[in-house]
Amino acid sequence: MAARRAWPIGQCRVCLGWGEKAQFADCVGCSSWRQQHPDTGPCRRCGHDGHLNTDGLCRLCLQVIRTFDPGWIADPIAGQPCQLALILPGISTPRAQPIDRPLRGKPRDASRPRSWLERQRVAAVQPRDDPCVCPPALRGQLPLFQLRRQLTEAHARRIRDRQLADYPRLRAAAIAKAAEHGLSTAWWRSACWMLRLALAVRDADGEDLVAEEVLDDLPRSRDTAAGILREAGLLRARRRRRPVVPAKPHRSCRHCDCWGFRSLCSGCGSWGRHPLGDCHRCGRHGVPLLDGLCRACCLHIAHHGPETQAQTWTQLWFGGDLAPRLVIRSGTLGYAAPHHKARQQAAATRPTEPPVSPHLVNPAQGALFDARRDWSCVTVGQLDRLPSLTRTAQALLDEFGHHAERQGWDEQVRRLATRSLRILLAWVGADAPIPEADIRSLPADRPGTSARRILQFLAQRGLVIPDPARGIDVHERAVEQRIQALPAGIAAELRRWVLVLRGDGRRAHPAMPFATIRKYLGYLHPVLTGWAGRVTSLREITNDDIRHALASRPGSPGRDLLSALRSLFQALKQERMIFRDPARGIPLPQIERLPVPIPTDRLRGLVDRADGMMAKLVVALIAIHGLGRRETRHLRLTDLDLPHGRLTVRRDLRHIVYLDELTHTLAGDWLRDRHRRWPRTANPYLLVSQQTAADDRLPPVSTMVINDIFRPLGLSPSKLRQDRILDEARHTADPVHLMRVFGIAAETAMKYIYAAHPERRSTLWR
Repeated sequence: MAARRAWPIGQCRVCLGWGEKAQFADCVGCSSWRQQHPDTGPCRRCGHDGHLNTDGLCRLCLQVIRTFDPGWIADPIAGQPCQLALILPGISTPRAQPIDRPLRGKPRDASRPRSWLERQRVAAVQPRDDPCVCPPALRGQLPLFQLRRQLTEAHARRIRDRQLADYPRLRAAAIAKAAEHGLSTAWWRSACWMLRLALAVRDADGEDLVAEEVLDDLPRSRDTAAGILREAGLLRARRRRRPVVPAKPHRSCRHCDCWGFRSLCSGCGSWGRHPLGDCHRCGRHGVPLLDGLCRACCLHIAHHGPETQAQTWTQLWFGGDLAPRLVIRSGTLGYAAPHHKARQQAAATRPTEPPVSPHLVNPAQGALFDARRDWSCVTVGQLDRLPSLTRTAQALLDEFGHHAERQGWDEQVRRLATRSLRILLAWVGADAPIPEADIRSLPADRPGTSARRILQFLAQRGLVIPDPARGIDVHERAVEQRIQALPAGIAAELRRWVLVLRGDGRRAHPAMPFATIRKYLGYLHPVLTGWAGRVTSLREITNDDIRHALASRPGSPGRDLLSALRSLFQALKQERMIFRDPARGIPLPQIERLPVPIPTDRLRGLVDRADGMMAKLVVALIAIHGLGRRETRHLRLTDLDLPHGRLTVRRDLRHIVYLDELTHTLAGDWLRDRHRRWPRTANPYLLVSQQTAADDRLPPVSTMVINDIFRPLGLSPSKLRQDRILDEARHTADPVHLMRVFGIAAETAMKYIYAAHPERRSTLWR
């Protein structure tokens, strides 16, 4: 066992005890006593000079009182002797705690008298009745004029010992009310302070009752005091109105001039650690400066760019939660971030920046052969391993971020497009145009990427090489694919038919759109597929073959097929590829399709069942005003005139729709929702979607968007429009009225009149 250290032996200079002195001059207890009580003076019990506690006693006297002489507390007599003690290892002396504290581990003795300091404090407190606070006046004396008093809780304490009439009764009522409602003691004590102030004002006014106007001057608990006084019958009814206290007006911050504060905003309050001076940019005097700039100038430069440092004005801001935050990066405006150990460790463990890709496209180097890029090597989770961007590529990526912000794209869409452009620029670069095929193949090989938005962005800057395969119309490509599936002989004849419809035949005529040609070929394809099994050319088709094909397709499909067959064989005869037209002279009965009304139960609550503001407006325009699907999609913002309640529909002849109250309300709600969701979109159309709002081509919404609105309702837009016009025709037999309300042609108006009023149809045979 290690030998115990030997301490010097002697007398402690504080408690005069004899023994080991672990602190060389004092014992352990006296050493800490001297640190806790540095004040010195004569002890109240022994009279010796020493370090005294709050009771005015030295440490030795406290130990004696707690051990041998507790009676000195009740009869403090000065000049009492002290018992010296031995300081022995392992034996602790009583703790020298203040007299009013019990010994550790023992409960407090309630019979003990108060400490000396507490008795001195109580003796020094005199009864308080400040005559300057609401001095009592003679009862019945009328004041010359009434003035409002500015009463505070300090006034109540200054008259806490004043004898006030009726106060004991009010105090008892407050205690009873607190007990009845389960309120705390602090509640009824606070109410009693206000009641004392009210009674003091009553006596100062010479009244018998407390005027209700007096309660307006109380600092708090006005309603509580009014209720207690009213129950006690001591409240006089109000004779003048309650005064209106105007709120303190908001002012601008003294340093940055942001509005909404009375002195300093929170940002300038924390900015006060900087030295004061005059800003060399804006000229403000006596404001905290950082490298010669005040906080208002630093905020202006941080938001408007470093080029504004030469300006002398600053942007004014709102204060509070609307105020912008000043976040200064290290090295900007002379700001240096503190060097924390965590930052240093993170910088040490951060991997080195990867090199620039060696496969960047060189604009001066020609391609040996075209090859499609494979982006599957860029897997998910490897964005940190991408090559570094060149300076040009980084500038283009930053410009794309500003472009996305101006367009108002969603955060998810912006992040997806930025990631896609980052991958593209890391491997290809921004020094030469990028093939369109390489951009479009990125989403197919690497999940979590998109190509449409970055393709439009790069095309506007001339950085896209168009794909020749994408230059073909989608309908033209579909027509060619269907023709290739047929035998060579029939396919050649169909290609000649397409050339004729496009205006390239032996006779000149207007070109037909590929969309219509695709529709015709859709009618012909099942029949041509059946004929391809037994014929090699359309020259072998007879009149009976066409009649047999029409017989298996009655009604509307047969009429569509006959129109396509007539177009096909007329074109082939014109080009002298067949000898005769087998479809000539084949009639089909004329079928007149009349509009059919929709049951009322399917129309009930139709607008309310639509999902979204735009869907409700579209349903109202079609169901109430009878607009068509295509013209609804092509409505522009300039066509809507809300102040005059009109909507201009773009047709061959201009048609003006006068909006009813419901449609007017729905249009206003949609405009607000449109501005809230896409505040920066430049799309000129009234109806926009998430795709068209961010599309640089500014297209209208697609037909699919309109169909998606009506699909959950179980109706089609055309059927709903027909039902609306038919319902109007039931209430009137005037076709001119239908033409004016819905902007339809005369023939169409008569069709609806005949459907609603069959008795008006002429039955004469020609």
